[in-house]
Parts: sequence; C-alpha cells; structure tokens
Amino acid sequence: MLRAPLCAFKTLSLAQRRCTSGSVLQSSVLQSSVLQFTSYSTPNRTTDLRSVHSWQPTEISRVAEWGDLVVLRSTSNNVHWNLALEEWLSQNTVSTGRHILLLYVNTPSVVIGRMQNPWLESSLAYLRDNDITLARRHSGGGAVYHDRGNLNISFITPKSDYHRCSRLKWVTQCVHSAWPQIQLTVSDKGDMRLPNGDKVSGSAARLTQRGAYHHCTLLVQADSHSLFSSLEPTIQDSLTLSSSTASRRSAVSDLQSYAGDCTIERVCEELGERFVRDFNTTQDKTSSLLSISAPSHMEAAWQQVNKYYLDSTKWDWTYGRTPKFGIHHEKIIDGKSLFIDMQFDRCCTTQCTVTCSDPAVETHVHNQIKGMKLLESDWKNLIASAGAATFCGQVYQSIAALFWPEI
Repeated sequence: MLRAPLCAFKTLSLAQRRCTSGSVLQSSVLQSSVLQFTSYSTPNRTTDLRSVHSWQPTEISRVAEWGDLVVLRSTSNNVHWNLALEEWLSQNTVSTGRHILLLYVNTPSVVIGRMQNPWLESSLAYLRDNDITLARRHSGGGAVYHDRGNLNISFITPKSDYHRCSRLKWVTQCVHSAWPQIQLTVSDKGDMRLPNGDKVSGSAARLTQRGAYHHCTLLVQADSHSLFSSLEPTIQDSLTLSSSTASRRSAVSDLQSYAGDCTIERVCEELGERFVRDFNTTQDKTSSLLSISAPSHMEAAWQQVNKYYLDSTKWDWTYGRTPKFGIHHEKIIDGKSLFIDMQFDRCCTTQCTVTCSDPAVETHVHNQIKGMKLLESDWKNLIASAGAATFCGQVYQSIAALFWPEI
C-alpha cells in the first residue's frame, strides 16, 4: 500500500491545503508533432502497446472505416499529443453514434484540471528537476500524476450516451474478471477504490455540443515517490484567495500490489476484448481494435489534431488559464518591514498594494509590478534591471521566490 496523494476531484477550502515549496516549470513548445513510438519497461517486463497482433494500425484519414465500437490505442507517450488526440476525437468522430475507448500511457507528467492553479497543485521545482511535464487538460477535476505504470482510459461518446458511473463500474468488473483478488468499488466522487479505501483511479469529464468524454487513470504499477513529490504544492502559506478547483489528497495503492501478473498490457487486452463484446448489446454493431501513431506527414485531419497539440504546449494555456488568486507577502529587507498584497487573473497581476516606510518605493514597486505576467523570464529581467542588491531588486526577488524559489 502506498500513502501518496493521488488526487480525487473535489474542491477543498484553503485551510485544508497542504503546501510545500517548489519552482516553476515552463512547458516547452515542441516544434513538430511527429512523435516516435517508444516501448517502455517496468521492473518485471517490457511493455509494448503494439504487441497484440489483433490491433490494426490506423490513421485519422481512415476514420470513416472505423466501426461503431472502436478500441483505439495510442502508441505515443507524449501527454500533450494524447490529450490533443482525445479532444479531436470527441469533437469530430462520434456524431454518427460511434463509441470509442481510447487507451494511452504517458511519460512522467502532472496533468491539472481546466480550472486549476499549477502553483497550488504541483511542485514545479521537482517537475523541472526530474524532467516531468506539466499539462492542463480540457476537462475539469483535480491534478493527477501520470507515468508509465499508469493507464489512461477514455470513453468518447455522443453526448446523449454519456454514462460516467456505469463506465467506471464496467472497468471494475473487467479488472475483477481477470484478477478475482482485486475488488474495486466506485465512490460517489467517481473514484475507484480498494476495500481498504485506497484509491487506484480518479476521473474527470468534458461535455460539449459535439460529443463527450469521460477519462480516468488506473494505477497499475505506481512510482510512489515521484507521485507524492510531484503533487506537492509550490506556493507556501501566502495564499489569500483562490477561485480554482483544489484537489483532495488520498491514500493510494496500485493493482500490481494485489496481483503481480497485472500489467498495463494485460489490462489493455481485457478492456479491449470486453468493450467490443459488452457494448454490442444488439449484436448489430461493427467493431475495431486499432492502434494509432502520430503521422509522418501533416494531412488535413492531422493538422487539426496538431493545432490542439501545439495550443496545449503554450504558456497561455498551461499557466495563462489559471483562475483568479491572491497572495499576501511579508518580508524584512535592510531592516525595513515590507507588506505586499497581490491579485492575479490568468497569471497577470491585476492588483498590487505595497506598504513600507518609503512612499516613493511603494509607488515605484506598484507601477513596475502591476500588469506583469507570471513569466519567470520577465521577473528575472525586472530583478536584473533594478539591480539584485538594491532595495527594489530585493523586493522583486522576494516576490519571485514565492513562485520560483530557486530564482
């Protein structure tokens, strides 16, 4: 059993938060979405998501050939790419009544909900130091940690066929059928839990006019240290208000702790085989077991996916969509007491009140800070232009350290 904070999707009061320090990770924009398939290994076996011969390769251009029930396995491990594919599928492929089960695995990453604050949900210093990607998804809910021991399951359907609870129960039944010793239940919050209350899955959903998807994680083999460390908040003690959704910390476990032969490959096989059987209730639907890779050329449909992908890597989405929040900061610099209250909207400073013993400094600092974005490079430039050893430079350094402690 692991005692680490896999997050359920529930709002908490500010008083319920646990905070640690961290530093900001700037998501880099990849220049191309042509991603190569990478197999990955766990301590017990190497897992290749294309190793099952019945999974036929496909492309976006062949979507018209897909069946009514489609099990689609992404061979990419890039979190931005998989989220973009998921979003595109929900907007473009289910209007005819098609149901898709999308399965994918990401390299280490923290994925925050649409209405979350990255500084409150993750240790950005740990992410940067350990090459862990930060991504914001389109669905709501709380922050989750992804790695190669974590399977992502997405049910993509017409909006009229969105059934969150029943799909989760179906996953628990699939797991129990293959591994009777694993008995999972679905909580009223959309989590999958073991009998002792430990969590192995969190979920979230997105409904649009064109379609809907409900996705969940499934911890098959967890890296508890990285999971715990990644989900520790960056901002410490100084938060005064926040309109973002906060994550609930929970004790977690993984399936392999209860069944040593439970692997991502086997879970994919079980889900795929049962999906085309269990959801073909009238026996008149066509089905497909498909694998999909990023293309070597950008045909029209892939260009649409690529736009979702590129947008998801930008600062304006990952950080700039952060809901309103505020901080209060106190510091003694050169024997002078400094009090600063700041408010941010979409990571832009909308209000700044500075109180110290020098009115001229108060006005100068206020004028410099108001309107600034929470871009690490901008704050470094501000500190450098003021002079790091000057009083104003130390003020800017003190504020910046709340967001980037190693600045």
